[in-house]
Amino acid sequence: MTQAVLLGFAAVLALPASHAATPLYNGYTIITERPVALDLRQVVYQRVQGQSILEGFLTLLAGTGWRLAERAAADPEIDRLYEQPYPESQRDIGPSELGTVLERLAGPAWQLVEDPVNRRVSFERRWPYRPAVVEGERLENR
Repeated sequence: MTQAVLLGFAAVLALPASHAATPLYNGYTIITERPVALDLRQVVYQRVQGQSILEGFLTLLAGTGWRLAERAAADPEIDRLYEQPYPESQRDIGPSELGTVLERLAGPAWQLVEDPVNRRVSFERRWPYRPAVVEGERLENR
């Protein structure tokens, strides 16, 4: 009998927390929501109408709490990215994480750079796509 009681007690202790009783407050169930992601991991659903990558970025960032960094703080060649036509295959976005969408639109030549303090994003060219420097002269890779 004692063994049966101990086994029953051990089984109760082994139950996971998900089987615990729902917390009640004055007869009402307390529902706790998962926190909303405010970083670049937040999920976005958008229909993008813009004609350029810049217009697409502005549409995607609207309402997220994030902005594009000022051009003076970005890669000197950022306009090469911003002026690219927006890809038709990427008009309907989501559900996808914001950072993933921005990186996909920028393409493999551009690295997403985030400033979480000021909640700004920008892009810089990855090393293989930067201009080469030969004996003090800059060679453009155009």
